[in-house]
Amino acid sequence: MQEQKKRILCWDEKNVEKNDGISIISHKPVKKNLALICDCEWEGAHNGYASVVKTEDEYRIYYRADSNRQRIDGQKIPGAAGVICVAVSRDAGITYKKPNLGKYEFNGTKNNNIIFMREEKPIDNFSVFYDTNPACPKDEKFKALCEINFGNENGGTKLIYYASEDGFDFREMYYLDVEGTFDSFNVMVWDDNTEQYFLYYRAFHTPEGEDRLSWRGARPNWLRHVRVATSKDFKNWEKHGRISFEEGQEEYQLYTNQITKYYRSRDTFIGFPVRYRDRAAEKRNFHHMPLGDRHENITSVYGREGTAVTDCVIMTSNDGFKFDRRDEAFLTPGVENRNNWWYGNCYTVYGLIETESEEEGAPNEISFYMGENYRIKNVNFRRYTVRLDGFFSWYAPYRGGCVLTKPFTAQANEMRVNFATSALGGMTVCICDENGEALEGYTSYEMFGDSVDRPVEFEKPVSDLIGKRIRLKIALKDAHLYSFEI
Repeated sequence: MQEQKKRILCWDEKNVEKNDGISIISHKPVKKNLALICDCEWEGAHNGYASVVKTEDEYRIYYRADSNRQRIDGQKIPGAAGVICVAVSRDAGITYKKPNLGKYEFNGTKNNNIIFMREEKPIDNFSVFYDTNPACPKDEKFKALCEINFGNENGGTKLIYYASEDGFDFREMYYLDVEGTFDSFNVMVWDDNTEQYFLYYRAFHTPEGEDRLSWRGARPNWLRHVRVATSKDFKNWEKHGRISFEEGQEEYQLYTNQITKYYRSRDTFIGFPVRYRDRAAEKRNFHHMPLGDRHENITSVYGREGTAVTDCVIMTSNDGFKFDRRDEAFLTPGVENRNNWWYGNCYTVYGLIETESEEEGAPNEISFYMGENYRIKNVNFRRYTVRLDGFFSWYAPYRGGCVLTKPFTAQANEMRVNFATSALGGMTVCICDENGEALEGYTSYEMFGDSVDRPVEFEKPVSDLIGKRIRLKIALKDAHLYSFEI
């Protein structure tokens, strides 16, 4: 039987039949270098809504540059108001440089990295996506979505589709046949499993649960939510309404969604939504923060932007419609300083990429990027890293724990694990039959160490089990298991 490996992520208990002492642990990212410094005159304190794109030979970050809106210190530097720029990495995603494209004139010169601008109105969002659909026309490999607001009396907001062959010259295609407010970062995903596109975008609903797909009659207590539509051809869209969460889970404002396919598991969607809360009722707290002297002044001018705070959570899904959303923050504004704990913190750049580790001989890592200093000073983009498959893990303390998986079909010639233990900790794997009885010759020795790709040794070959229904009994002691293949 042909080997067909499938990576199983230890991010939840979907594959667990019995659990004795195992917890699901979330892992925080590691702060790394400034990947993109935005110090040009067309860039400013409102840079944002960015995406990282991997082409066949390079990485690019597409981002909105905006230096023409007032900062919280009251300064307004005349410049570009919502233009789209690109930066290119020549070191596989570690740092990015701005190419001189010569496409659009700014302050009397075309020496800039602007790839798209509109004379009649600034751009709020322009999300770029590299289409891996094998049937995608060559001149539409780069797709972009851009919101345009015609006003409530003239049709409301629309989502425009732009296409490009090279990712530098975009042409307007058509309006997408979907309804929403779209005043966020609207993203698209090609799913190999179902051979269709997923579109995730913003709309609102009332506290009573009634959907509101336009700004008409907007109220401060309306809740921002994420909607999903699907299409086989990117033209005809089936609308599915809101993405869903566990019944009874708290509702709060979701400002962005940042949903993509997790590239190491074709069955998994992962999103990094920004959640938002206006904490105006707790104004006394702001007086004790580094920007406390400015909050009241900003509130008098910008309203909620003076008292709102934001962070970022993780949500995952196996079908792209129902999500397991973790309510504990993945990213927070961090230790207080004069550049954070403000409206606009924790907006990640859309997309995950794989980069080399800084440690000699260490395995690759997952990198993503996040903007810093929003509304304070020029926004730069910093790189963060996470272990491969390392957003969550199954974990047992030193006293030990064990899980018995649900039955599944063995598909590989060997078993490999992504795990980490302490010096005195360990992990043991026992392969069982469908009924949970241990199979002779399929209990491993106790493994220890820290590896993203360790083979598990058994007396008998795992290849003999291909096509058979099995379970795994996994014992952990002061150890994490992030994923496995068998």
